[in-house]
Amino acid sequence: MDATTKFSSNVTLINVTEQESFNATSSNVSGWEPYSIDSYYRDTRVLLWRVIPPILVSIGTIGNALTIIVLLRQKKMTSTAVFLFSLALSDTLILCSGLLPNWVYNTWDINVLSLSSPGCKAIVYLHHCSFHLSSLLIVVVTLERTACVLFPHKVRLCCSAHNAGMIIISIVLAVFGINIILLVIFDVSEYTSGTCTKSTKEYLDLFHYVYGWIDFTLTFGAPFPLLLIGNVIIVVQLARSRSRRQRVNISGQARDTRPV
Repeated sequence: MDATTKFSSNVTLINVTEQESFNATSSNVSGWEPYSIDSYYRDTRVLLWRVIPPILVSIGTIGNALTIIVLLRQKKMTSTAVFLFSLALSDTLILCSGLLPNWVYNTWDINVLSLSSPGCKAIVYLHHCSFHLSSLLIVVVTLERTACVLFPHKVRLCCSAHNAGMIIISIVLAVFGINIILLVIFDVSEYTSGTCTKSTKEYLDLFHYVYGWIDFTLTFGAPFPLLLIGNVIIVVQLARSRSRRQRVNISGQARDTRPV
């Protein structure tokens, strides 16, 4: 074999080897599955659910516990203290019934709501009730502050700790009574494939077309305009009071500087 023939055979061998390597690499690349945008959002959502809820639950629970301790150490409970005490309990219930089950599911893949029918009903019921209670209690606190600004002398007779307790009891009974329908709507059964959801098609329609409006009214529809009106009144009255004090101070300074 001369040098030219040997060189040609080596070149051919190199080309064949490179072609086989390229084909193998191409087949491996074609077998790869691209990381879709849906997978990215799913993994990000799971990561957020694993990290954020423990932080929120810890901070919220500690803050509410400190609020309760400070309020209980008062020698005499005022109406505002009673409302804030109830609001702290309601907010803690929101954290425990809303964030904790989702955190457990995304961390350990355990659906707490689907473990039993009573647990499903209780968690869903308490979660919605606590949301409505917190919204209405914030409204009550705002209305009380509004009354203090408008009627600073008369409000002391009406806004007592006893009256605040009666108002809270009335709100709790109303909210728990309205939401009692959730104990019938939600269930864990063969119809729901073992998950905590609406037990029948009729209950599904009832939840979306009837209870949905009730939930919207108690959570946002009624509280928002009341909070807006109350806060506007408070801001306007405080601005007027500040303006009156400034005029009184200016008038007093003018009298002091008047020559005798």
